[in-house]
Amino acid sequence: MARIMRMPSEAELPEGTVRDFAGVLFWLYQKAHRPALRDISEQIRKNDSLRGTASTETIRRMLRGTTVPANWATVDAVFVTLCDMAGLEPAKRLIYKDVERPIYRQVEDAWHQALDYPDWHYEPSEPPPPAKDPWDDEPPF
Repeated sequence: MARIMRMPSEAELPEGTVRDFAGVLFWLYQKAHRPALRDISEQIRKNDSLRGTASTETIRRMLRGTTVPANWATVDAVFVTLCDMAGLEPAKRLIYKDVERPIYRQVEDAWHQALDYPDWHYEPSEPPPPAKDPWDDEPPF
């Protein structure tokens, strides 16, 4: 029985550029109903219009955020194949992370950011200070 692919936890892959890259690919993977990695790789191999290839291990590592391929053709092959399997047009404008853009632009921008700034992580937001209870103060009289 095949293991279920899951998006890595924030402890495994902290918020940042690499997680953003893996996240947009994982979103497409979910839209395609989580196909077997072997099926994705075979679809890529059979598609003569794609310039790149990707093994099942490369696909797994991309979805887990443990690799960001330096070659766009590899990313494009996985991205286009996931779009095909999900029934999505790569140029379709969708909202992902509160931003509406074509899917291909979201993937390409995330890829550039992950390559250019692989160690950049978002700062954890500070929790707001607790609300001050007005009854804690001494009365003015």
